[in-house]
Amino acid sequence: MKHLFFWSLLMCFGSAFGQSNIVLISLDDKDTIDYRYPVFNWYYVSAPDGRDDVRYNYVLTKLETNQSALTGVTVNQPLLRINNVQGFQLVYPFDAPELQYGKRYGWQLEKTVNNIIVEKSEAWEFTLYKEIVLPMKYAYLNSSYNATIYEVEGDGFYFKTDGRYRISGNPKCRVLNESAEDMDVEFGEDQKLGAEDEPEKTGLGFHYLLTNMYPAGIYTLIVKDQKGNEYNTRFRVK
Repeated sequence: MKHLFFWSLLMCFGSAFGQSNIVLISLDDKDTIDYRYPVFNWYYVSAPDGRDDVRYNYVLTKLETNQSALTGVTVNQPLLRINNVQGFQLVYPFDAPELQYGKRYGWQLEKTVNNIIVEKSEAWEFTLYKEIVLPMKYAYLNSSYNATIYEVEGDGFYFKTDGRYRISGNPKCRVLNESAEDMDVEFGEDQKLGAEDEPEKTGLGFHYLLTNMYPAGIYTLIVKDQKGNEYNTRFRVK
């Protein structure tokens, strides 16, 4: 009785979602998420027929402005396509193209039997969103030591080198605590707003040092450019 109720419920869902028997469960249509590796779930509402050659193809594409999910998965080049998925769940792979904040994506499932597409689901969409915190300013690194101490806001420290030789990518640097001991150095993604409201890439002398793993205190940052010139500043972690 319980089993019959379950299939009746799924059949009702199938009618609500259209002619396809592939029911998309999550992510919800037009959902907004803030994590780059979502989990996608679906189900097939017809009673199992005992076949072991049923597979699903997962298709995801980046949507253009005002483009529907169905149009996107139909005409756009897929950002990711994974064939022959068994079962009813897929975790976005860590080695897949990275999803970008502020972008919309459309996704769809294709049912295959003996590698032949026999049915497609609805196309749903989701948006990857993250609140972007604007840094008050970038700290300028100097070639000589001075008394300036920058206050760190948030999880990291924004800085730029103002020397003749621009540093591309993450620079060679050291972070010293108040006892002149070396600290671990880790860089993050620069969240300074750039064109089209997207996070601007680091480089060209602009950098973002992660400081959320440092204890409270005053630290000295020393950066060396390609010619061996050193630049420095101090910052405080509260």
